[in-house]
Amino acid sequence: MSETRLEKYKKYRQSINEFKSINNEPESIKERNNSIVSDKMNTTSTLPLEEVLGKIDDQEVDAAPRRVLTRKLITIIAVAFAGLVLVAGIIIFAICAFGGK
Repeated sequence: MSETRLEKYKKYRQSINEFKSINNEPESIKERNNSIVSDKMNTTSTLPLEEVLGKIDDQEVDAAPRRVLTRKLITIIAVAFAGLVLVAGIIIFAICAFGGK
């Protein structure tokens, strides 16, 4: 029968502890001490809340954002305008041709 997950990782942890106890050379001890995080090294890059909120309040809010005219938007507007002109022309032609008097 196969061993359970708990037994497997218990053996794994024991093997790691054995490796750590064997590896007590001066170089490994020095490297372990360098990897320990101290208060001096443990700094964060977060900003204070008051500073962040102060910057948000300083920014001016535009009443209406400007719309950017892209090539696609201009094409859509031009096609719609041409369609309206075409429909108006057909209506005017029909009135004149079929006697709208």
